[in-house]
Amino acid sequence: MTSFTSTAATPAQYELAEGILWDDRADLVRWVDIWRGHVLSGRLDNARIAGIRTVEIGQTAGAVAVADDGGLLIAAARGLAVIAPDGSISYGPDILGDHVDVRLNDGAVDPQGRFVVGSMALGTETGEEDLLRVSPNGAVETLRTGIRLSNGIGFSPDGQTIYHVDTLANTVSSHLYGPGVFDVDEPWVVVLSDLPAYPDGLAVSADGTLWVAQWGGSSIRRHAPSGELLDVVHVDATQASCPAFVGPNLDILAITTAQEGLSDWTDASGAIFLAHPGAVGLPAHRWLGSTTTPYWDDEREAHA
Repeated sequence: MTSFTSTAATPAQYELAEGILWDDRADLVRWVDIWRGHVLSGRLDNARIAGIRTVEIGQTAGAVAVADDGGLLIAAARGLAVIAPDGSISYGPDILGDHVDVRLNDGAVDPQGRFVVGSMALGTETGEEDLLRVSPNGAVETLRTGIRLSNGIGFSPDGQTIYHVDTLANTVSSHLYGPGVFDVDEPWVVVLSDLPAYPDGLAVSADGTLWVAQWGGSSIRRHAPSGELLDVVHVDATQASCPAFVGPNLDILAITTAQEGLSDWTDASGAIFLAHPGAVGLPAHRWLGSTTTPYWDDEREAHA
C-alpha cells in the first residue's frame, strides 16, 4: 500500500462541497456546495483552482453533471434543474413522489447519457431511500430501494458494472449494468464494507479501481474491485466528501471536503484538495438531454 498527500487548492470556505468533476470541453473543474445551492467552477492554475465562479440555484444542489449541449444538469432538492449555455436556469418536476423530508443527493451520468441519482433523508434515517435513473426524455426508473443514505455512484471502464455507496450502511456495492433494462431482481453485491469511516463520494479510474472518500476519515482510499486496499490519499480535512480525476490528462485527483457538523476545527476543512497519486481517471459522461429545452418543457406543452 502506498500513501499520498494532498494540498489545499482553494480557501477552506465550503460548507458541504461535493460532486466534483472535470469538464473537458470547458477546461474547468466543477462542483457544488450543497446546502448553499451553489454550482461552482474554476480553472486549474498549477496547484490551485483559480477564477472560481458561482451560480446559485435557490435550493439544494446535490450534484452537477455536464451536458452534451454545453449546459449543466443539477440534482436539485426534489427534481432536476438545468443551467443552459446562456446561463438561464430551469427547474424540472418533483421526481421523489410520496417520499417526504428527503432530498436528492449524489448523482452521475451513465455511459448511455442517463442520470443516476439517489436520495437521503433530511431528518431521521428511514432506510427507505431510492436510487433512480432519469432518461433524457424524463422517464424515471427505480434501480435500488431500501437504502439508508444514497451517495457515490460510478461505472466500470467498460460500462458493464455500476458501483453505489450506501453511506450509513458503510457499504460500496456493485450491479451488472448496460444499455438495456436494469434487472431489479438481481441482488446488489457488496464490494466493500466495514470501512474505517463512512464512505461518501466515489470515483473509478481507468484501471477499474475504486477511489472512495472517507467522511470522518480524512482520506481517499483506493480499492481493487475485489476489495483489496491499494493506496490511501491523506487530506488535511476531517470530512472528505468526493474524489474525481481532473485536468487535461485526468491525472490529478481533486477532493472536496466539508465543514458541516464541525466546530472549532483546526485543519483545512471546507477546501478543495489536489493530489498526484499516479493514476488516470475516466472522462465524465455527458447528459444527452437538452438544457436549452429540457424534457419538462415538452411535458408542459403536451398538457397545455
